[in-house]
Amino acid sequence: MNKIFGIITDSSRGGMPLGGLRISAWDQDWPDGDDLLGESFTSPDGRYEINYLSKTWDLSTGIFGLGRPDIYIAVESQNKAGKWVKLGESEVHHNHDLEKDLRIDLEIQAGSTVSKDTGFLPKVHGFHFRNSFRVNADILGVSLGEWKMGFCGGMCSSALFRFRNGIPSPRDKDVPAEDTPLHRELKKRQIKAMAPRMLPKMYEWQGSPDTNRFKFKKGIGERTKQEWAELKKNLDEGKPTIIVLIRAAGLLGNPTENHQVLAIGYDFDPMTLDLVVRVYDPNIPNKTQTISLNLGLPDGKIEIIDSASPKTRGFFVNPVGEETVELEILG
Repeated sequence: MNKIFGIITDSSRGGMPLGGLRISAWDQDWPDGDDLLGESFTSPDGRYEINYLSKTWDLSTGIFGLGRPDIYIAVESQNKAGKWVKLGESEVHHNHDLEKDLRIDLEIQAGSTVSKDTGFLPKVHGFHFRNSFRVNADILGVSLGEWKMGFCGGMCSSALFRFRNGIPSPRDKDVPAEDTPLHRELKKRQIKAMAPRMLPKMYEWQGSPDTNRFKFKKGIGERTKQEWAELKKNLDEGKPTIIVLIRAAGLLGNPTENHQVLAIGYDFDPMTLDLVVRVYDPNIPNKTQTISLNLGLPDGKIEIIDSASPKTRGFFVNPVGEETVELEILG
């Protein structure tokens, strides 16, 4: 019987021991896939111990089939949904001598829940009417009648402009009629928010699978995790940011199903990797909505829970969002 043991601590809190984590020990074995040696859980003092038999690792590796295991540990915590998410891995201990026990200590940067708030309050700084507009459409002078459409990007941009410049949002509860100054402003900002630079990205994300496919096709979950870095930087600096929620699926999906909201803050638990992004959603006035996901699930999964829609698959920062905010208000 062989033994792997050690202690798991939190480097962000002075080496505080971390209990209740799942520790798995592995023999790195490329290209056949790593072999699981065993697993255990940390006690309240952060200690763990894994006992394993030599037969649990692949004896076919190495010279003349006598290779020694290349051992590392993985550390996981349980998120709010009851799923185990990876917090980190140790370095690989190559060619471990099976006659000796192996100690692997690991520091995890965990810490406590981080909350950021930009100061934007939907009931104060957002509009008080729903995102539902009527416009008279025509092509080459031929009237197509009255159409119903949304100006979600325009409303986010206009609300953010007023927030940044200390301009109170209109108190109107009714949607502005066509040809009024506010209607023209929101329409102008909406057209800008759907600029040519943004549309290809939206279609690319629509066509992304939900999870990674081998190494050639990055899933929308993995894309969202990477996009979170830019959004986090903005929110940490106190900057509300327009993001595009991808709800359509496939290149032939209806792009009008996608939606724009204003991210205004977040809560992140580094121990479970659970993230909640708070948003102003023009479809739901006067209330803060949330987008919940986990950043530690395997294969690029995120499993978004959007308080406003069950269809949300991922999100990205609108690349022209700042440009729309720079437009002046029209009235």
